[in-house]
Amino acid sequence: MRKCYATAAVLISWYLMLPPPVYPPVKDASGDYKMNTAAPMSQWLTFKTLKSEAGCKAQLKKVQPFYKCVSSDDPALKKKAPAAAGAPSVSTVSGAAASHMQ
Repeated sequence: MRKCYATAAVLISWYLMLPPPVYPPVKDASGDYKMNTAAPMSQWLTFKTLKSEAGCKAQLKKVQPFYKCVSSDDPALKKKAPAAAGAPSVSTVSGAAASHMQ
């Protein structure tokens, strides 16, 4: 059973993440484009994929302070589906159709 845990640990990688740029593009006083550091992590861009947290943190020292190291299994990386206002869910529609088919 422990072999499964070891395998899962090997499959986890680390991402050096870059926040998305502000739209429309705006330059700050130093001439660099502003980044949207308040954006959800699911919208951030993967700058580099690394094998370990230590390797990611070593790369983090070489880049701008707004970059972040994130584990590939971090739930914040998953995009949330937007909820459509007033639209029935697929399960409701298919359930209603199935009940009328009988």
